[in-house]
Amino acid sequence: MSQDIGIKFMTILFKIQGYEAKDIIFEERRQKIIIEVERSPESEYSPCLYEHRRYDSTIQEILIGYCLGRAVYARLKVYRIKCDFCGIVTEKQEISEGKKRYSRAMELEVIRYTELMDNKSASKLLGLSVRTIYRIDFNGLERILKRYKEHISGPVIMSVDEVSHKRRHKYATILTNYTDGRVIWVERGRKAEDLRRGYRKFGDSIKEIKTVTTDFWPAYEKVTREEIPHADIVFDRFHLSRILNRKVEEERRAYQHQLPEDERKQIKKNCRWLILKRRSNLSEEHLSYLDHLKIKNEPLYDLYLLKESFLEIFDAEKSREEGEKEILNWTEVVFSSNFKRLKAFARSVLKRLDVLLNWFDTPISNAKSEGVNNVIKTLLKRSYGFRNFDYFRLKVLQKCGYLMNYLSARV
Repeated sequence: MSQDIGIKFMTILFKIQGYEAKDIIFEERRQKIIIEVERSPESEYSPCLYEHRRYDSTIQEILIGYCLGRAVYARLKVYRIKCDFCGIVTEKQEISEGKKRYSRAMELEVIRYTELMDNKSASKLLGLSVRTIYRIDFNGLERILKRYKEHISGPVIMSVDEVSHKRRHKYATILTNYTDGRVIWVERGRKAEDLRRGYRKFGDSIKEIKTVTTDFWPAYEKVTREEIPHADIVFDRFHLSRILNRKVEEERRAYQHQLPEDERKQIKKNCRWLILKRRSNLSEEHLSYLDHLKIKNEPLYDLYLLKESFLEIFDAEKSREEGEKEILNWTEVVFSSNFKRLKAFARSVLKRLDVLLNWFDTPISNAKSEGVNNVIKTLLKRSYGFRNFDYFRLKVLQKCGYLMNYLSARV
């Protein structure tokens, strides 16, 4: 292979400058391709301006790419140089960084593959072991994360939610930019100090945050008030609906236990999901049974009406004052009823009324954050879980966040 072709071969295909290809060997036993390379004359290494000579050498193999599902390695001699001024110095090679045995271009390629597929699939396509893929991917993403941390900033509206990343109630706190639905940061745990650590990643840019939407987890509300006192907290209305439905279901069960066995089975069969559904989602058959329920079982019908009347407050656009008036009227009706569990719910509503009313000023929800959680769960299934939390954070920021924006194509 002529010198010019050998240099172009290495530069264009594998993005390696200063070396030329001399020979290509296929090792059938290890199923990999070896390209024997040497430094081009114009890029000869010189530690200083004094006269020097080669002392001895070692052979190194560096992963530089792949071809047809087989890994491609560059085999080169790395010399030690004897200099009268510097002594014995090891020649520096520019194919890989430091002690790494893979090129920068190969690292970028692995990162792009693992963004779209699991490590096992990437290993089959690239002709590498899963362990090698993991090492390259983890080290490469860690290096990008260092640049990302230097530019991390707070959005105007943020969503805070948790996701289970491991069995036995191992949670992570996810901080999401509400505007574009992309993850800004992932912090281990969901306690107050965990969210506090997450907020402090933003530094002074946390002052830019105007609104934080979250669920009813007390730790999130407490820390948000302390760390971002100027921001409005908006509770997710769908979590509020879920809490109310849970209370409605408890009321139904308590009422059902008082009835004879035949009537109890009938109610469980026909009323359970009917009472929990919104009126807009009821079919004609459901509506006819609802009319039947009004005549045959007035307490359950009243329970359904109370549930619907509360959720309808948040359906239409209205001012903060109008929302407050309707919620207070609803709580008065509940306190005059015999539903003990709904009364407990009404008391919790009054306790957090000021925060609940923020929704009428800024009608947003955690829907985007929940959508991100679904992507994270798919990522966990695809990878069969992550033992290393730091790697889990990197993969979430790679797939759902801004990490890949800092991926440099320069090699």
